[in-house]
Amino acid sequence: AEGVEQGCGNDEQVSEVLSAMKTRPQIYYCRSPNMEDFTCWWHPLTNLTADANVTYSLTYTKDKGPKHECPDYVSAGPSSCHFDSSHTSIWKIYCMNVTAITARRNYTSPEHCLDVAEIVETEAPVNLTYVLTDAGGDEMGHNVQLSWMYPVPEDLRYGWITLVYELQYRRVNEPENWKLKHPLREPHVELLGLRVGDYAVRVRCRSHNSGLWSKWSSTLLLSIPNRPPTGKVLVLVLVVAVGIVALLVVTFGILPHSRRIKEYFLPSIPKPRIIGIDPLLLKKGNLEEINRHFSNLHSYRPPSYSVEVWDQEPIRGPAGTEDCKVSSLSTERMTGPVRKLNT
Repeated sequence: AEGVEQGCGNDEQVSEVLSAMKTRPQIYYCRSPNMEDFTCWWHPLTNLTADANVTYSLTYTKDKGPKHECPDYVSAGPSSCHFDSSHTSIWKIYCMNVTAITARRNYTSPEHCLDVAEIVETEAPVNLTYVLTDAGGDEMGHNVQLSWMYPVPEDLRYGWITLVYELQYRRVNEPENWKLKHPLREPHVELLGLRVGDYAVRVRCRSHNSGLWSKWSSTLLLSIPNRPPTGKVLVLVLVVAVGIVALLVVTFGILPHSRRIKEYFLPSIPKPRIIGIDPLLLKKGNLEEINRHFSNLHSYRPPSYSVEVWDQEPIRGPAGTEDCKVSSLSTERMTGPVRKLNT
């Protein structure tokens, strides 16, 4: 019974809200894009006849101060009130009501209170683009650099807003399998190891101090090829060509100086030389002249040389005639007799 009563009570509350929406205007949405100005929108009355004449008036207070009327009913379109920077104060509480004024009576909305810092809702990012940074094989996948821009950069100029980004991507043939990159502090991110195929990518943002996300950016169609992109092949060809040209330049620059470089790294071995003696004497082998030069040294003793001496002896034939002569060998330093060869 209690449950039935509670259910009946809830239904009554919903009916009252629906009835109030028909009989009174409702402030349903307020938004500040940059904490410097904001706009509020309301639902107009729906229970009036087509020929009924009605006007709306929005009044507000700041921190329970005096009442003021909406400064601008035009800039944000019908059923709206725009507060420019001269009428916006952060860290203060705005409380406002909308009154529908008709010929029969006035209808006033419930009070709506807000803090400007709590209603910051940024614009959706734009210019979402991508670049293949590493076209790997099918096993490793591809790397993609994604970047985007905030459409109103002057809103970030004074530092009131610090943006946080959220990026989602999925395969085109998997509509519900979104993968998330969050939080991102910079307007770019690199996706690693994407398989060959087509992907859908979108991004949104919000203020660091607000929980209201912007709308999603336009969806980007990203295509991963199964071959390295032409641009990467072209870069590789250019790098190889430049390397070959540099090698040829270095080679032809070194060849004219090859002899000098060889002499620097492989110096020639100096010829033997004795101070005070003409190198030609050493080359010709004139030992007597060399001994004469060395005889000036007290400790030097000239070496002794053996001289071969041949003594000629007649060899007599059977008839006592000399047929030929044979020389006997003796040395200058031998003390024994010279032997004669007789036949």
